[in-house]
Amino acid sequence: MQKLYIWDFPTRLFHWLLVIAVSSQYVTAEILDDAMQWHFYGGYFILGLLIFRILWGFWGSYYAKFSQFVVSPQRAWLYSTTFTKSNYKPSLGHNPLGAYSIIFILTVLLTQAISGLFITDDIFHSGPYYNAVAEDTQNVMNWLHHQGFNAIWFFLALHIGAMLVYKFAKKQNLVVSMMTGYKQHKSQISAPVAQNHWLKFAFFASLSAIIVYLIVVTFAPEIIDEFYY
Repeated sequence: MQKLYIWDFPTRLFHWLLVIAVSSQYVTAEILDDAMQWHFYGGYFILGLLIFRILWGFWGSYYAKFSQFVVSPQRAWLYSTTFTKSNYKPSLGHNPLGAYSIIFILTVLLTQAISGLFITDDIFHSGPYYNAVAEDTQNVMNWLHHQGFNAIWFFLALHIGAMLVYKFAKKQNLVVSMMTGYKQHKSQISAPVAQNHWLKFAFFASLSAIIVYLIVVTFAPEIIDEFYY
């Protein structure tokens, strides 16, 4: 049994910040009163996180790259058929089924963040592009934004279920691994370890913040207040 550094710090930071941010989005939208402005801020923050994860998925650490864990549907199906058999082989990084769950949640959250730019709470707060589109588009974005949270609940249930299965059936504590970055692996073969790539991390984090600022502030159409006397 060897202990390998799999999840680099930027990947782990993204993961836990996303958990906190999505949780706060539920609180500001469903529990707190008069917190909608914070809900919009949280949406912009999540958009920045997602942009960072996409960049990191192409140019980040080894196990965080999409090219390392996104496989064909055939390979994902084959993995699922061996899960309960003796020839099951644990993955060092994301397993094939986990890869598709990541693509799913990134797509859902990106849809949530983008659609939030085009909606309003019908009282005081509106997304920066709400007045830039026709009413039909506003309605579509509003529907996508509200239905998307149902998909997030569905993913959350699957995610927690999967973590429990891996912990008790496969003796793999995925939560601890995502906190420490290390995974225990039975194979003694040499395997690449993750690198934190601090300079790239700082660059992509800054670039993500700049992109969000450009989207939300610089490129957003000016809101013209109309007064009638």
